[in-house]
Amino acid sequence: MENHTLASFIKFLEGKDLVKFDIDGDSDECFENRQKLQKYVYIAQRWGLDLPYKHSMTLYGPYSMTLTDDYHKISGNRDLYAAAPPDLPPEFDREGFLGSIKNDRKWLEVAATLIDHNSVLCRYDELVDNVERTKVGVDTEYVESILSELDKHGLVKVHR
Repeated sequence: MENHTLASFIKFLEGKDLVKFDIDGDSDECFENRQKLQKYVYIAQRWGLDLPYKHSMTLYGPYSMTLTDDYHKISGNRDLYAAAPPDLPPEFDREGFLGSIKNDRKWLEVAATLIDHNSVLCRYDELVDNVERTKVGVDTEYVESILSELDKHGLVKVHR
């Protein structure tokens, strides 16, 4: 089980004020923290964080039930969280990750969805159109701005 690496990553995110590890409960804040954690892990995997999670597409973007189970185990066992080593594996490009993300749930949802959909949609206009149609409250300009940022960091490959 990768709980130590996941716990270390959660500590890293908290240290950068990207998420609060307050996930248990029905409050909007707990929901947002869970959603952000899902997307941060998904994107961090692209930056070399070796975690075994497979994601499937949901209304809110890529989601992993196994990840959900693991972060709830960590949340329920604060000793595991406290014992997690402060360092992350050297293969993880922390600076690349931090430079490619925003601390915004909607931004993360759209970015992770673009990365996921880019595995089957490589044409710029198809990718933008598809994500704009599937995400509530976003327009073409917003999707294009995120796609441009992801492209700049090498997280997507699109053809015009």
